[in-house]
Amino acid sequence: MNPNEVIDAYLADVMRRVPGGARDGIDLELRGLLADMLDDRAREAGRSADDAMVLELLRGFGTPAEVAARYRAPGLVIVPAEQTRTFAWMALVGVGLQWALTLPGVFRGESFARWWLSWGLGALWWPGLMVMLSLLSAWLRQRGLPKPAWSPRLVDPERVHRGAMAFGLAGFVVGVAGMTSLPWLVNAMPPPLPGVLAFDPAFLHGRAWLALPLWIGHFVVMARALSQGRWSVRLRRLDIAFDAAWLLLLGWWVATGGMFLAEATDQGARGGIALVMVFVAIDLVVKLRRRQRAPRLSSTLGRPTP
Repeated sequence: MNPNEVIDAYLADVMRRVPGGARDGIDLELRGLLADMLDDRAREAGRSADDAMVLELLRGFGTPAEVAARYRAPGLVIVPAEQTRTFAWMALVGVGLQWALTLPGVFRGESFARWWLSWGLGALWWPGLMVMLSLLSAWLRQRGLPKPAWSPRLVDPERVHRGAMAFGLAGFVVGVAGMTSLPWLVNAMPPPLPGVLAFDPAFLHGRAWLALPLWIGHFVVMARALSQGRWSVRLRRLDIAFDAAWLLLLGWWVATGGMFLAEATDQGARGGIALVMVFVAIDLVVKLRRRQRAPRLSSTLGRPTP
C-alpha cells in the first residue's frame, strides 16, 4: 500500500465511528492535518514518505476509535472527572473495611470458600450502591433539574452552625438514651421480641459499657464547640480521637460478635455496625483532610496555627 492508501484506510475506519452528518467535514479536516504532519516528518527525515512512515505517524496519532471519540459529544457522565478519585477511595475503603472485619473468621478456621461466597462477594454491594446512586445523579443532571444556587463558602471552615449543631446534640441525647435503655426495653416487648432481641449478658458487662464514656466524652467536645461557636485545634483533635476510638470499639464488637443471644440477630447487628463503621471512617478521613488544610487556611487569613 502506498501512503495515500494507508491514510484512506485509516480515515475510513474513523468515519465509521462518527455521526453521519459530520463525516465530510471531519474527513477533510483530518486529511489535511495528517498530510501536513506527514510532510513535516518526511522533511525532517530527509526522504520521501513511505508506508512505514505513515503507519508510525498514524499509530502515534491514535487509534480510529480514539480519534472518532474526539468528535463525538460526550455521553452520560456517571462520575464527574473531579469526583473520580473520591469515588474510587470510598469504594475501596468500604469494601476493604468489610473484608478486614470478616476475614479474621477465616484465620480462626472457617472455610475461605464460604467466606468468599458470603462476606467476600457480598461486600461488593457497597460499590454497587455507589454506582446506582451515581447513575441516578447523572440522570437528574441530564434532565436539567433545578440546580442549587451557588453561595460563597465560609472563609473559616471550623465555624459552627449553632442551630444545626444544637439540633444534632438534642438528637444525640435522645439516641444515646434509647440505646442505653434498650436492654431493659426489650424485656417489656411482646413475645417473641424479647427472645429475638435479647442481649448477651457477657457483652453488656464486658464490652458494651465502653460506649458510655465515649458517648459522654464526644458529647462534651461537641457541646464545647457549640458554646465557642467554632472548632478549636484542641477540640478538633479530640473529635478525631473519639472517632478513631469509636472505630476501634465497633471493630472489636464486630470481630468478636456475641452481642445478642440469637445468632441471626447477632449477625444482622454485626452487618449494621460494619456499615456504621464505613460512615465513621469516611467522616474521619474528611476531618483529617480538613485538618491538613487548616495551616494553609490560617496562613491565608493571617492567623497563626496553634
